[in-house]
Amino acid sequence: MQSAIIAETAPTPKTHWQLYMLRTAAGSLYTGISTDPQRRLRQHQGELTGGSRALRGKGPLQLVWTYPVESRSHASVLEYQLKQPKKADKERLILGHWQPLWLAPCATTASTNSSATEVA
Repeated sequence: MQSAIIAETAPTPKTHWQLYMLRTAAGSLYTGISTDPQRRLRQHQGELTGGSRALRGKGPLQLVWTYPVESRSHASVLEYQLKQPKKADKERLILGHWQPLWLAPCATTASTNSSATEVA
């Protein structure tokens, strides 16, 4: 008699979107959203297909900031809002010296790249 193998399925984790910022070689900041910012960085750098045309030839790129968001729609709204402030304000956000009111603190804190925190 053959025994049936029952595969246990783990509950599917809730998809978390990430708002992220990349720094180009020239120091410009690029804002985007993704469920996997590391994969998206590889796409933008040309290692995988699907990167942004705006970033072609602007490398090397560095992921300098991420922020977890519960839904794609909310991530899109925050992406738009994050594209509005001046670069100086975005730099302060990366360093953790500025928190806009529309970017509410969440349970998982925004992460910064270690090299970004070294910027004076």
